[in-house]
Amino acid sequence: MRSVEPAAPRGRWRRAGRAAGWLLGLAALALVAQQAWLRRAQWQPLWQRLDAADIALALALCVAMQVAFGLAWHLFAHGRWVRGQVYADQLRWAQSLPAKYLPGKIWQGVARSALYAGERRAALTFVLFVREQLLSLGIGAAIAALIAPAALPPRAGLALQLALLGFAVAVSAAALWRRVPATLAARLPAALAGWNEGLPARAVLARVWLLQALAYAAMCASFAVLVAGFGLELGLAQSSSALCLAGLAGVLAVLVPAGLGVREAGLFWCLAPLVGAGNAAMLALAWRLAITAGEASFAAAGFALGALRRR
Repeated sequence: MRSVEPAAPRGRWRRAGRAAGWLLGLAALALVAQQAWLRRAQWQPLWQRLDAADIALALALCVAMQVAFGLAWHLFAHGRWVRGQVYADQLRWAQSLPAKYLPGKIWQGVARSALYAGERRAALTFVLFVREQLLSLGIGAAIAALIAPAALPPRAGLALQLALLGFAVAVSAAALWRRVPATLAARLPAALAGWNEGLPARAVLARVWLLQALAYAAMCASFAVLVAGFGLELGLAQSSSALCLAGLAGVLAVLVPAGLGVREAGLFWCLAPLVGAGNAAMLALAWRLAITAGEASFAAAGFALGALRRR
């Protein structure tokens, strides 16, 4: 009985954290939805301009983003192109996507570790997942930091730009840190016990970075398609930096599943001074629908094709 007692409080804290994450995310989403509803007269006419081609292109670009991320993961996981594994790795990437909608930010890595259990130690897969996510996070922060101060609202000044650039450098350095000292490695959690193993060569890392950057380009293009489809005048630099800044906020909201609500609030905060509060709220919600539909489609295809592959 003694060995069970310490685990009970931890279990309660985990459940409380998951509940808090959902509540925080849904509350933020509800506030953005309220802003959209109160100002619906501003954006309702814009929906008449959006046609099926705009929606299809936006969704296709969301799926293309996942394909590029999946290819980057394949390179990161194997350290080289393995022709016979590309398709399998795409399926595993797709099948692990739904886990990101669980609070805590780690469950996609846990799911991917389970999917690779027959090939390598779970700890090594999880470490590769963490490194790959840090590298991707650095790209998003760099886009928000480097596009230009004018690409964000006036309230987001030079100090924020420099902070984002510093954050991008820090997380990228952490992702590429090849060997931590033995004293520090001994203190790492069990899930990160393989930190000093498996990092690909620099030439491979450069290709991984380019594929991740391509994925971000597809994401920004998808959002730009929605903006143009609604007939709003918003530059690509403005929409891209706002999107990446909102995405960064969603990632840093550790307990919130998939940044739900936090990303939308971030987009609203960035875009309201540029296109009006009603249009900003509507765009934030439309983007949530688009990105979730793209991820759901890619995940569903991954499960369906995976089932056919096992036959």
